[in-house]
Amino acid sequence: MRVHSIACLALVAGCGGTSATLTIHDDLIDPSSALAGCGSGDVADNLAILSDIRESYHEMIVCGGLGLDFDSAIANVIVNVALGGKAPQAMSYKGNGTFESANGMMMIKTSLVGGGAASFDVLDPNSYLVGLTVNANGAINALARGGNWKQMLGRAASSVDLRFQSTGPGAALLGLTANELRGGHLATAPERIAKAIAAHIAVEDRIDVTNTHGDTTVHYVLEGPPLPLAEVLDSHAINMKLASIAATHGNQSIAVSEWTMQFKGDGGKVLDGTIGMDVTGGAFPYHAQFTYAHDMSPNIALRCR
Repeated sequence: MRVHSIACLALVAGCGGTSATLTIHDDLIDPSSALAGCGSGDVADNLAILSDIRESYHEMIVCGGLGLDFDSAIANVIVNVALGGKAPQAMSYKGNGTFESANGMMMIKTSLVGGGAASFDVLDPNSYLVGLTVNANGAINALARGGNWKQMLGRAASSVDLRFQSTGPGAALLGLTANELRGGHLATAPERIAKAIAAHIAVEDRIDVTNTHGDTTVHYVLEGPPLPLAEVLDSHAINMKLASIAATHGNQSIAVSEWTMQFKGDGGKVLDGTIGMDVTGGAFPYHAQFTYAHDMSPNIALRCR
């Protein structure tokens, strides 16, 4: 089993990035007005489930950032060889085009755009060109200074000199002709290869979070349809479609009435979208709405039910 490590793993430890300087409205700070007349009882305990769920939802930022870094590493798998970089390592290759994080929270399945499995390790340069070595001119070192996907490609050298022993199962995805792949030696633009890989490989994300915050247990599963890498990298976004969710706190539980979440990795590592939840049980029922306005923290509005 091959293990890969994604660059910029600071986001896994602390989510990295900066939040937009927006004013957050949070009814949890002072719910007296929003929930006036809802019912009697321990209001703080009745709202604890929401505070705990908010902490759990922060995992979406971690997984979203990990997913985008992974996707970029696929498109730039040949370019990274030229940079002398190591294979990414936060996801383990499980075979049949599937990768999984060490804690099992995130799974990414790769496939071919238009249908068919990518039955090889898309992060291994030898999957494309066996025994690959690269000689690049000095301009390609500009890639090491970072930037988004398009900026990185724009800074790349106009051509790289590729030498390899034979073609691998993914060679057809490089956008190179049979003549170019013949002989084990060619010069080509790294941007051309990266764009071809991004156009031919699709990724499908699955996030499965189970954790406990305070006295609240939360379990939710997010799944997205297979999307071409080019589409994901151009938008810097990972759509997070809710497949299932359960959250309990004592005899309280939630039912999600609205979910339009998306991770946006355009520098801030933030979330966009709305989550509407009906809370039942406890001292009294109520409705909560989390709205992420391109931020790491949501606006929280409460109302009686």
